[in-house]
Amino acid sequence: MASQAREGGAGGDAPGVDKIRDLLFGNQMQDYDRRFSKLEERFLQRFKDVESEAKRNLETYESNAKKQVDSLATQLRNEKDARAEADKEIDRNLRDQNQALEKQVRALSDQLSELEREIADRMNRSDHLLREEIKQKNESAQMLMEKIFSDLSNVKTDRNLLAGLFVEVAKCLNQDPVGSKGNSERGWKVS
Repeated sequence: MASQAREGGAGGDAPGVDKIRDLLFGNQMQDYDRRFSKLEERFLQRFKDVESEAKRNLETYESNAKKQVDSLATQLRNEKDARAEADKEIDRNLRDQNQALEKQVRALSDQLSELEREIADRMNRSDHLLREEIKQKNESAQMLMEKIFSDLSNVKTDRNLLAGLFVEVAKCLNQDPVGSKGNSERGWKVS
């Protein structure tokens, strides 16, 4: 083109030069044009093939990615459901164990209350029996003392006999610690 402009600017015979050039290089230029056209068509076809292949690959990748995401989402949902079910099962087990423990505690509490009642009854009976026994011992000791005092007032004895009598009374009182306690409370001292 630059040579055409020079020739066109140098003289007015530009159409003639084009004809000569056409005659000399025309077939070769047409061959080049055909080759370039074929190359361009092949390039465009290859570009379209690559583009469609890339599109297919991208669609395949997107499809696979979507499947994997869906699969992961399904797995996550399943795991979440399984964990929720496991949590419910744990809650049920804990409730059941708690109820069983409460029943055991109630049963033990009932048993303890029953034992407390039995012990209180036994203690009351023992206390009553012990009071009765103390009362009887106290009465017998009092009667013995009264008898001794009445015998002493009726009979004059010597000091050794009186001391022996008191020792015997002390022995009787010492044999019953409860009776001796009762007598100590009355002001009688046993040595």
